[in-house]
Amino acid sequence: MMTAAIHVKNPKTQAAILDLLASGGKRLRPAYLLLFSEFTHLESDKKIALASSIEMLHTATLIHDDVIDLAETRRGVPTISHLYGSEIAVYAGDYLFIAVFKLMIQHALDLSNLSQRIDAMEKLLNGELGQMNLKFNTEQTIDDYIDNISGKTAELFAQACAVAPFADGAYKLAQLAYDIGLNIGIAFQIMDDYLDYTADSETLGKPVLADMQQGIYSAPVLFALAADKRVADFLNQENFDAVFKIIQHTNALQKTHDLARQYTATALKLIEKLPNKPVKSDIRQITKDLLERQL
Repeated sequence: MMTAAIHVKNPKTQAAILDLLASGGKRLRPAYLLLFSEFTHLESDKKIALASSIEMLHTATLIHDDVIDLAETRRGVPTISHLYGSEIAVYAGDYLFIAVFKLMIQHALDLSNLSQRIDAMEKLLNGELGQMNLKFNTEQTIDDYIDNISGKTAELFAQACAVAPFADGAYKLAQLAYDIGLNIGIAFQIMDDYLDYTADSETLGKPVLADMQQGIYSAPVLFALAADKRVADFLNQENFDAVFKIIQHTNALQKTHDLARQYTATALKLIEKLPNKPVKSDIRQITKDLLERQL
């Protein structure tokens, strides 16, 4: 359904979008959406449309992120901006944002549902802007970090879990699903940032330490800043190797993993409140597995 929704007049932009959609990835967000949709009475075409729209929205944010970050690889393959140039990449991302809403309208989602998606996009953007505002700021806190990743990463997980119950009119269930997804998304991003410092670039599929070099200080860096006063000076001096060594030899990584475990535990407690259907155990197991993943 995703590829069928892409009709771009510019052949390079069309090819760029289709290449990225075909490049794979975990597809976690649409997977959660389809799992949570099992608690609803939605027809299958509407479930698939919602799942497709979530994945297209996620893909659009990735394209724009790679342009901003000047990233050359994503998921172990060259980014659209690297292959086609930043101009094509920006247009591709913009088009996908439009395609998200066209897909929803085509499948008769009501205005309240569309309004929810617009609010979600605003939270995504505010998370990115919050992160941008704190670039190279060595005085930021873990609370600042959680606030930003709640928008830029966790909001999309929250929407993935909540959108099907919301579209079905099960608003109490939708709020529970949203809270579950938000905690899953926060834990997911913390683990992503943890893996930046425990996996090599080939395993992870993106350059290790890239965020630090761009002034984006994730949980391991923030915990290292709290553990060793030299870290701020090393960051200002762009001595990233020294910061990396401190991260490895303090409790920064353990604290990062513990933080991810904390949010996962909250998500798992909330999952127990879901209706007792077979799909509940699948949601529980996937959520547990995310904490222990290696990439």
